[in-house]
Amino acid sequence: MQTRYKYILISSFIALTLFQTSCKKDFLEIEPKGYLIAKSTKDYEQILNAIYLQSSFTASGYLGDEVAAQQTYFNGTGLRMQRLFRYEDRVYQPDELPEEVTGAYSYIQRQYLFNKIINEVMDSQGGSEAQKSAILAEAKVGRAICQLMFVNDFSVPYSAATAATDLGVPVLTTADVTNREFPRATVQEVYDFMIKDLTEALPDLGPLTHRRKFSKLAAEFYLTRIYLYMGDFEKAKTHVDAAFDEIEKSNIDLALYDYNEVLADGGDWGADMDFGFGPSNKPLAANNKQTIYNVQVSTLFVSSANTFVFTPRTVSLFDASDKRLRLYSDTELFGDFVFPLGMKRYPDFFSDIGPSLPDLYLMRAEIRARTNDRNGAVSDVEFLRTNRMSDNIAVPVNIAADQQALVRFILDERIREFALNGMRWLDMRRLSVDPIYSNTVIYKHDLYDNEGNVLESFTLRPERFALKFGERMLAESIGLEENK
Repeated sequence: MQTRYKYILISSFIALTLFQTSCKKDFLEIEPKGYLIAKSTKDYEQILNAIYLQSSFTASGYLGDEVAAQQTYFNGTGLRMQRLFRYEDRVYQPDELPEEVTGAYSYIQRQYLFNKIINEVMDSQGGSEAQKSAILAEAKVGRAICQLMFVNDFSVPYSAATAATDLGVPVLTTADVTNREFPRATVQEVYDFMIKDLTEALPDLGPLTHRRKFSKLAAEFYLTRIYLYMGDFEKAKTHVDAAFDEIEKSNIDLALYDYNEVLADGGDWGADMDFGFGPSNKPLAANNKQTIYNVQVSTLFVSSANTFVFTPRTVSLFDASDKRLRLYSDTELFGDFVFPLGMKRYPDFFSDIGPSLPDLYLMRAEIRARTNDRNGAVSDVEFLRTNRMSDNIAVPVNIAADQQALVRFILDERIREFALNGMRWLDMRRLSVDPIYSNTVIYKHDLYDNEGNVLESFTLRPERFALKFGERMLAESIGLEENK
């Protein structure tokens, strides 16, 4: 039944991709049918419950330094993906709009709906003040998440020394499709805006009840992530501790899966690669006990399924007993070619970059290590590894005793946990401006042949931590400035 579902999904997925490619709208020219006549509080609640956050082939998935490419398949991959991998200045043609802001499920389109709820729900009919306030709070969390995704794509990383003058992105607060004025706020202003939304939302948010419903746990998670990106580890600690307090209040199951069990031969997930598409019974997001709030990213595109693999260096980070390796495939899709040097592709259709228990444990481990709570950091990372590996789980004693070595170990653990889903790029952004750990970033991509020889390398310049908007988006937006 599961295999049949995946065959159906392949066909639907290809059709959806073609539809999205052929139906581009102008920047912010979004007016979702059925959403503009909301009057009652229930109407706004239904809008909110219908929104979910999903990106199609997000740019970060091709930018991380754990990503390599296979030359045999590279030329058949979409031009956008090739340009992203090569760290080129131009990603889009002059007549194209960025997929990041115009995609069918883009954060810009979702932010339109969140803004509509925020601006109107308190004047809606039929609901109590408490109901309206709860809907408003959830919408503010959603808006902050969208704004964070926007600033991560189109601005340079946060640096306390320059954030007040660095160009961020437009701060979007209205649901007006006729507006064409989009001056860019500073990076500091964008971060202040996100923190304000999340902080104001906290008192009116409830416990976790559904993985596509915003909760206090999700808001605390994102405040932790934002302060981590800002390098403010004391404030990040306050919010990560609050997030762990919220876990106990959850109304649905939250737990780490033990990969030694679910990915074992005959395990619940089915460790056999189902026609090259990953473990056949891996839980969907709604049922995944590790997921706090589902932010879904489409990761498998047929023309590029064999193009992008993780690097030989990434291979070297894994212990042989690490069951996370079973989530990847060493063999091409629809073929029998085995990638060289142990490199593997991510075989699933979707990955989740939203709040999750693995990320929460790794964030707390890093924050503890950076604030010199080494024992707490070791406890967190070893708890995760106990559920991922059968041997060599303990952090080596010499690493556990050295603060900087421990932070680096945790950063590598993040690669092991999140390889090829776009999370590494987000870490690279913040680490690139870190005074101690900037040398953990590798500023190049390698293109390999079938024997594992490097044919060409592409260098990442600091300017390309921010994507360019492109000529068409600039022409259609008053006051929008281009990145360098």
